[in-house]
Amino acid sequence: MKILPFTYAKVAEGLHVRISNHFHYSHFGVLEDDAQSYHGRRYIMWKNPGTGFVERESDSQSYHRFVRKRLAKQYPRYWRLLLGKEPDFDREMALLDKVLVSCGDPRKRQILEYYQNTLALARTEERLQRIVRGIKNKLGRKSNKFLVSVMSHYKSKIAHLEKEVRNVELDVSTLCSPETYAAYKQVVEAFKRVASCRRTWHYDENARHRFKQVFFDVGIFNFIHCPSFLPIMRDPTDKLYVILPDSIAVVRSSVDFDLYPLKDLTIIFQELSIEEPVETLSYRLGDATSQLKIPSLDLTFYFNHVRPIAHFVECVERLKATL
Repeated sequence: MKILPFTYAKVAEGLHVRISNHFHYSHFGVLEDDAQSYHGRRYIMWKNPGTGFVERESDSQSYHRFVRKRLAKQYPRYWRLLLGKEPDFDREMALLDKVLVSCGDPRKRQILEYYQNTLALARTEERLQRIVRGIKNKLGRKSNKFLVSVMSHYKSKIAHLEKEVRNVELDVSTLCSPETYAAYKQVVEAFKRVASCRRTWHYDENARHRFKQVFFDVGIFNFIHCPSFLPIMRDPTDKLYVILPDSIAVVRSSVDFDLYPLKDLTIIFQELSIEEPVETLSYRLGDATSQLKIPSLDLTFYFNHVRPIAHFVECVERLKATL
């Protein structure tokens, strides 16, 4: 348990600096060296290292509020540190060890083992980032060649880890044949257009307020590497539905997820007619024009566009044909 917001540590001969105990958020293992390499947008971590999404261009004020709310959770707060609400590599790796002992699904185990290997590098990189920040704070606006040289030494270590991390991440292209991977890339591109729809609602017939606005994005799950990123759908409970080349991962946490083979899933697209019964749709969905259903996952989404959804489902069907 962390009590103090910082610790003093020796980082070089004769040099001790104050290092923050707050988790350092970064795009390590997700984006390339340039944090703005994906159309200048930010990477925003979900609950655990290695899972998150890339902010997209949008005119939607509700989407911007959603992003700001996510970013607000990353601001260092002492009470979050004290209560263990910040991400913690030691806690994550201990939990991962327990899950691996009882994991019997070969594909799930593969994802977890790659995640475990990447976490080890990410933990080292995160501490190095906090050391660099501590040296910067000590340096301030002064000119000190010794401090600069020590900081450069740690930055070179970080750069080495950024090159090394690709060797221990699970590459999504290795999960399928070249034909399937080519079809999957088309699914990702079609999904990006679905995600850019101005309004997306999740429908839950068992909820009091049945229609709730949700947001789709592309991102990453458990450090699975994909140049075009992974399609991510959400429901109001903050559960993620990550589309992989051969399956959909229903994600509750980094170690608690289920894999559903894509070829066994039925994805239904329906264009809504203007004669749609009033009791079927909430007054809040006055501009809903299409519906997407995945019955096996008990998922129903409504959109205010038609063509992007229809094209996405067509691409998914072509992907399923390669499996």
